[in-house]
Amino acid sequence: MSFDVIIISHNDAALLSRLMDIEKQAFGEAGLDAWSLVPLVRHGKVLALKYDNEVIGGAQFIRDWSDPAKAYLIGIAVDSSFRGKGLGTRFLSACVELLKTEGIKCIELTVDPQNYGAVKVYEEKLSFRTVAKRKNEYGPKEDRLVMELEL
Repeated sequence: MSFDVIIISHNDAALLSRLMDIEKQAFGEAGLDAWSLVPLVRHGKVLALKYDNEVIGGAQFIRDWSDPAKAYLIGIAVDSSFRGKGLGTRFLSACVELLKTEGIKCIELTVDPQNYGAVKVYEEKLSFRTVAKRKNEYGPKEDRLVMELEL
């Protein structure tokens, strides 16, 4: 079984549709749609996880305007039928390695503090550290941990 990370560099309707399906599985109505994903393909960094030639995951990054050596992870998701197999961790690790080659020195993300599984993976398997807590980041009771990984 082969595992590949590909950079999405153009507006491929079928591929973007697949990524939006994965987003909806993971985040429901908060998942990225075409209005968000297309500009990210053109002006950010959108990566896809291919497993046995099937796209099963997606991740999106933007650079920080105040610190161009920092990238912000907008989101990462793996198809629900492939979760729990370590593929998301391997995918994010591969993304980190790719971003290093592009001069990124730090990756930041935010995560729901109640998402214990994700926090554990970020901390224990990927070495992110919590640097701040933001109350009501996305509205009332939508708190977030800010985590960073120095590269």
